[in-house]
Amino acid sequence: MDATEDPPAVVPVNPFSPTAVARVAEGRAQATTVTTAAIRDALAHLDHYLRSGDGGTVAVVGDYGTGKTHLAAELLAHAQESTGGAIRAVYLDAPADTFLSLSRQLLGRLSRDAVRALVEDHRAASPAVTAPDGSPAAGWLGERLRAELAPVTTDPSVGTVLAMLLDPATEATAWDWLTGHPPGPALAAAGVPARVDVESDAVAVLGALALLCGQRHGRFVVVLDEVDKFLSAAGGPGDDTMARFSRLIELFAAAGAFLVIAGLPDMLHLFSPDVRQRIGPIVRMSALSARDVRDFIRRSQLRTFGQARLAPFTVETTEYLTNLTDGVPRRLIRLCYHLYQRAAQADTPVTHLMVREAVRVQFDLASRQDVAADVRRVLTQDGWSYQRDHLVGSLRDLPVDFWVPLEERNAGCCVLLTESVLKSEEVDALNRRVVAIRAAVPDSEVILVVVGHLPAEFAADLAETFSVEPIVYEPQSFPEDLSGSVKASLRRLEQALGADTLTSVRTRVERIQRQQTNAQRSIERLSYQLDEIRDDLRHDLRSPVQREHPPRRPDVASTPLPGPVARLFADAIQALDQLTGFDRHLREAFAPAGTEIRQAVENAALLRSGLRSRDVQRALGTSMVLRRLIEAFRHGVERWYEGHRRAPRPGDLDRLDRLCETYDGIAEYLPLFQLDVLGDLAVPGDGDPTEPPERSRSWTEARSVFDGLSARVRRLLVNA
Repeated sequence: MDATEDPPAVVPVNPFSPTAVARVAEGRAQATTVTTAAIRDALAHLDHYLRSGDGGTVAVVGDYGTGKTHLAAELLAHAQESTGGAIRAVYLDAPADTFLSLSRQLLGRLSRDAVRALVEDHRAASPAVTAPDGSPAAGWLGERLRAELAPVTTDPSVGTVLAMLLDPATEATAWDWLTGHPPGPALAAAGVPARVDVESDAVAVLGALALLCGQRHGRFVVVLDEVDKFLSAAGGPGDDTMARFSRLIELFAAAGAFLVIAGLPDMLHLFSPDVRQRIGPIVRMSALSARDVRDFIRRSQLRTFGQARLAPFTVETTEYLTNLTDGVPRRLIRLCYHLYQRAAQADTPVTHLMVREAVRVQFDLASRQDVAADVRRVLTQDGWSYQRDHLVGSLRDLPVDFWVPLEERNAGCCVLLTESVLKSEEVDALNRRVVAIRAAVPDSEVILVVVGHLPAEFAADLAETFSVEPIVYEPQSFPEDLSGSVKASLRRLEQALGADTLTSVRTRVERIQRQQTNAQRSIERLSYQLDEIRDDLRHDLRSPVQREHPPRRPDVASTPLPGPVARLFADAIQALDQLTGFDRHLREAFAPAGTEIRQAVENAALLRSGLRSRDVQRALGTSMVLRRLIEAFRHGVERWYEGHRRAPRPGDLDRLDRLCETYDGIAEYLPLFQLDVLGDLAVPGDGDPTEPPERSRSWTEARSVFDGLSARVRRLLVNA
């Protein structure tokens, strides 16, 4: 019956998300949920914990876009709803290879007041920790806390510092210590020694917080998302990192807490055997079936319009849509948004042709010209000689995009570029082309590069004909994938043809020489660019205007955007400047005469110390790209708003959605987790002094400003 429903009338509201990027709001679900096997398994493990209180760790693994973060939101919401909000459930986004950042994030989620309230509960539970005059007895309370925290930490300093949170005179310095800073005079007088291992201390604090929260609320649920980036930072986890992660899992289990760690499938392989043994059940995200997709469409429209209907989709188009996207939730939701929008505007049901066109538009983000340029760079860097648009066979045949010959032999490797493969006829055409190439040059290998989308079913069919599995273009992994495929293909040809040792050695020497020549050219170009940058910096430092008028918060009044939207962009830029602190430290390091020289020297030393780290260098580069991205996004939105305000057109919302999708599509590839390493360079907003205890809180608030920026911009503009 659903397949013959009348299409809905054109409505200003689209029930599907244009970005399909999950956001976590602790305590409530924000999106439509289809109960898949993964969600059922995860909720079953959580329900068992809520009934029994048996703490432990559950791993949730899945590729990008398979719904891991959405599942995290469901777990948090379910924990709150099942207990009437009686327990504490916290979502944490894994930082970049530092337990101190993780500890600071949890402290920020709980807040200083909440942690102090946990300690107050312990004082109230025993009259022995209250002095005769009613004032807190930090020594007695500290002794009690040290005894109760024994299962999770043998460090007596944790109990001592937590007890000192109750004294207004020592509260600030105690919180400062918990967030990773050295002990102040008051703590030193209380017997808290100088830190030896900040990271291990952070793990002990995490365990203590888990125990305190669990005792107060009866249960404690923590979801740690994107753990793979935590483990893969700096080239992979070391022994110390693995030992601390193992200790963290052990502490949460001892505290009776429920820990969920989510990440890519490679996460499990990054763990040491000791850590893997401590992880309990593993929940694997799976693809959505066509029935799941139809259920999702109906639920989404019920939530938006109050009516559960499948139209403008049909049973046939949902089957086709599911096959083309391999059932990946993020792809499906984005396509549902665009297909619904187009069907509503045309007042027609969704067709197979509309599905194919939407897939090509949404997934063919790179052009063949851009990918061809990447292929040229890879072949050049690896030292291969190659020919573009080489004719293999007769004039009736199409030329191959790249031909890499095997020296002095009628043999070589072809690289073919094709756009999205969405029909079986396109698979047949590619297979016929490979057959024709091998008929013309029997000793040849063929590598297919798909610039767009390739369903898993078609990929399996093509892999049987081509030399290697087709490469689906991904900017981050493509150079390595192509380089490895070309080397392996030519090595197989050499072995099959029985190339003599002398010829093979000569070929490799020539390739190495070409690599060295190309590397020298790259170094010369880089040197020239560095000279230009150095000249620009000298010019900036000589500019009196730049010295006397440092960068300020963007002027909200100078933009045509509505006030709330303009402030959103201004806050994002200011938050990014606050997180990095680089510009301010650089200005202060070159303070003009008459200012505090000692402070300038200290700032210069801070910069030198930070810039020695490659992680800091990479993070600064990421922050600069993010700033340019936000500024370009703002410029595009300003132009859109000016046109929309002067002469509104029916497709304006579509154009705004494309702007937001462009921002999300680029921001998704930026390693924003790298910004965590800039915490020591971060500066308080507006130049006001900020107490050290507030630094982690400022970090969390600042980063949240530009996280999910496009969705907030769109919502404000639509409601303006």
